[in-house]
Amino acid sequence: PLSQLALPQVLGLILNLPSPVSLGLLSLPLRRRHWVALRQVDGVYYNLDSKLRAPEALGDEDGVRAFLAAALSQGLCEVLLVVTKEVEEKGCWLQTD
Repeated sequence: PLSQLALPQVLGLILNLPSPVSLGLLSLPLRRRHWVALRQVDGVYYNLDSKLRAPEALGDEDGVRAFLAAALSQGLCEVLLVVTKEVEEKGCWLQTD
């Protein structure tokens, strides 16, 4: 569950999402994969999607969890956690209590 992610231990997140294909105003019935990075800076999480004109502020941990929940609900979404080697070895990116 997303509630068990120890977000302070996570340096960033990388999402692989389905992305619609369009030609101008025409949307095609095809899906490509698109990579999106999420990063926390000074307590605020940002969506660093290259398709956006500027980084999108997601807010605090609740905001990033809501964004992740929405992305995962679309199906065919993968989430990769970026952590230090120490955090990975200890498994402390996950809260078990």
